[in-house]
Amino acid sequence: MKKQYNILISERKSVPRSKRLREAGQSASSAAVPVSGNAGGAGIGNGSDTGISRDIRVNSPSVGHIITGSVLPSGMRYEQIFRKMLYAPTPATLVGKLSTANDVEFGSTKGTLTYTATRNDNGPMTKAYYDNQEENVLEFAGDDTAIQTATRQLKGNYTQGETYSATVIYAASDDGDINETILTSKISVNVKRKWFAGVCSSIPQSSADVRALGSNGLYSGPGIFKFSASNWKIVAVCVPADSIKEISIASSYGNFVENGKVCTGPVTISVEGANGSDAIDYKMWVIQTQGLNDPDSFTFKTI
Repeated sequence: MKKQYNILISERKSVPRSKRLREAGQSASSAAVPVSGNAGGAGIGNGSDTGISRDIRVNSPSVGHIITGSVLPSGMRYEQIFRKMLYAPTPATLVGKLSTANDVEFGSTKGTLTYTATRNDNGPMTKAYYDNQEENVLEFAGDDTAIQTATRQLKGNYTQGETYSATVIYAASDDGDINETILTSKISVNVKRKWFAGVCSSIPQSSADVRALGSNGLYSGPGIFKFSASNWKIVAVCVPADSIKEISIASSYGNFVENGKVCTGPVTISVEGANGSDAIDYKMWVIQTQGLNDPDSFTFKTI
């Protein structure tokens, strides 16, 4: 006799894995104690950062940018503490640059001043002017939250030493970490005459002849100066001040100034500055030989 089996088939509903995990999690955590955002102080887990309840005087070793001895005031938010610890605010900067050298020849054409201002963590720029006069407004262009530039075209030629100043004022930062910042840039220009020296076919007779000599440099006072000469019979050396005590060459010993047979001077000759500017009296020494000499390196010393 065949056995009979009663089979009961029940419908099983599928439960998403994520739901099963949530249910399991709820069961597992049913005995957990809820975490309060205020455990003896201000909460940071519930989004209500009300800050610390009282001043904290730091007596631990420095932590980041919070140094020992600092005071974190009551009410200072936790975000502010982390920022203070991990980030040092950077104040605004101002850099000035002149298109010409700072040491120039008398009569040289003046150049252009370029100023670069960077706001960094300061508030916005509130004033910008030059030569200590607020009515001399410097117009800055560019992103006022980042880097801005301004230019000032100088006019005329240099005839004396000059100093150019610029002032830029930035407001304090919004969080008060940086106070109002006053920045200044000062650029000085020193004006000097040049010395001239080199090979010539005849003794210089004019300012143009002197300025055409092959070597020159700004004369700052007594010192040692060098220049090179190609094959030569006549060499002239001219200085705007002081006196030459020695002229020598690398290939031989001796001081030409002490040899009256080949060296004459000093002779006064008027020499202009750059761009045909005002002339002054120079002193000139001339070395002249009968035959052609090989290229050489000359040195002269002034006192």
